Amino acid sequence: IQLHGAHGYLINEFLSPFFNLRSDSWGGSDENRFRFLKEVLQEIKTVVPDDFPILVKLNTHDYTPKQGITPGLAVKYAERLAALGIDGVEVSCGTGNYSYMNMCRGDVPTDEFLKALPWWQKPMGRLMIGKLEGKYELEEGYNLAAARMIKPVLGDTPLFLVGGMRTVAHMEEVLENNDADFISMSRPFIREPYLVNKIKEGKFTAIIKVFRNDLS
Repeated sequence: IQLHGAHGYLINEFLSPFFNLRSDSWGGSDENRFRFLKEVLQEIKTVVPDDFPILVKLNTHDYTPKQGITPGLAVKYAERLAALGIDGVEVSCGTGNYSYMNMCRGDVPTDEFLKALPWWQKPMGRLMIGKLEGKYELEEGYNLAAARMIKPVLGDTPLFLVGGMRTVAHMEEVLENNDADFISMSRPFIREPYLVNKIKEGKFTAIIKVFRNDLS
């Protein structure tokens, strides 16, 4: 089970000072904002076997108009998760409503977005989506700096790094330097579900080939 505590979803909304404006026992302090995730995690542990892995996806930066979760706060939350015996933490960033392209940087799939719109919405859709183009260039490992801050407080708890990991050599370097324990990817598997096997077979050195439909 992975609890999604990132990208503006419910758990992230409790954790984030930007979204969580409560002044009761569920907000107002780091400890209170963490309470919802803590109780969800503890409840899950009562109904799954002891050896059943439970992970948390955690924002390291909300990228909201006013300050939300920052890497410093994410470190505090990660330390609390490790103390609760979590089986792994995946670090991510961005929120769907305010910073969608911080969650998945790179080329904006304008044409793909427009296919989902009726014909009469397409001109306005192209205008609005077009404003995002060129503003969020893909930076390989864009959550790596935050991961390096969080890794020391996790102890033996594995850290999963997601976010623009595209070069096999870079992935190997991250693992060898102990900046992360696992590499996560999302969009590459949409284009190439056998990606891991092809990396093992030496058919890929740079995952960007997947997006160019160059599978040779």
